[in-house]
Amino acid sequence: MTSLKKTLIAAMVTFVPMYSYAAQQLTEEQASNLQSFKQISVRGAFYTDSDYVLAMSKAADKEGAASFYITTTNISPSNDTLRIVYAKLYKANAPKAEEKNDSFRQFGGVYEYPKSKAIRLEPYDIVRIRGYFPSEYDINQSIAKEALNKGAYAYYIDNRSELGSNLQVVAYLFKKDAPERKLQPENAIPYDSEAGQLALAQGGEAAMQVERPGYYSPSAFNEKFYADKFNNKVKVIDTASSTNSTTTTITTAQTNTTTSEKPEVMSEPQRVNRYTVTLSDGRKIQELNDGTAAKMVPFNTIKFRGYYVTDQEISYQAGKRAIEAGAKYYHIARIAQDTNGPNITVFVDLYR
Repeated sequence: MTSLKKTLIAAMVTFVPMYSYAAQQLTEEQASNLQSFKQISVRGAFYTDSDYVLAMSKAADKEGAASFYITTTNISPSNDTLRIVYAKLYKANAPKAEEKNDSFRQFGGVYEYPKSKAIRLEPYDIVRIRGYFPSEYDINQSIAKEALNKGAYAYYIDNRSELGSNLQVVAYLFKKDAPERKLQPENAIPYDSEAGQLALAQGGEAAMQVERPGYYSPSAFNEKFYADKFNNKVKVIDTASSTNSTTTTITTAQTNTTTSEKPEVMSEPQRVNRYTVTLSDGRKIQELNDGTAAKMVPFNTIKFRGYYVTDQEISYQAGKRAIEAGAKYYHIARIAQDTNGPNITVFVDLYR
């Protein structure tokens, strides 16, 4: 879901498959892997995202850059078309961003990877523990102990959930030379959308932008997939401090009587996690981000007006109307603030 601040200043996005100018815009993931040689800014009246991207590309060309990454866009409070856009520039032969392991925290001799690094690597095992952990340090110590016992070089704690006074913690383990994961394209087009089917039929670079079978989400790990793949069960490591643990449904890591489960076969693409609106009758619809919407062509655009305070309110109202209009996906393209009064007008692109 886009933030309220962002949507209030967002402009209509049109489908532009390729720009004719030289310097190309990078995604956040691409830029994070490269070293920038300079930062610049451009300012002017830009009516769409494409306008300021084009202006930045021209400015990057003059600086001898092959690519750029837009970091910030500041909007004039008196006129939302007046913007100052900041970007990092990169050479064609830009060196890889340096990433030193000594910058990561260590617990019990095992490195703790941040999500930005872990999500790009293929884990060789998964740890799921349940117990009473009074502090963040205790959680890391317990996970690191399990990781060390399994010969891990590093771990990444993906999620934790409260169960009474206990916590259930999920972590992924990595070897030092962990292979790269096969990730879905950045801002992947939904494979079950009309745009996705058209891109697959077109083939080539267009098809490479669609969610792919056998590829993973670029934003999240699939716990069930990896738990099944490694035949991993939740291990209760501390039940004495809480009476809320239910050991009858838990198989510990030492138990070998459970029948092995076959790894899940990824016959369909692992879906990219998107903000989902669910109506009271159970109908659901997903919101597309700016990057994905820019690769697709809407079949209709609707608008509605009212007073809404939170992102959730706006997205719910947009999603509800999109479902009623027969859409599978929607994108909040623009929000215009009334010149007098607190009401806003929301423009929503609809996709099948």
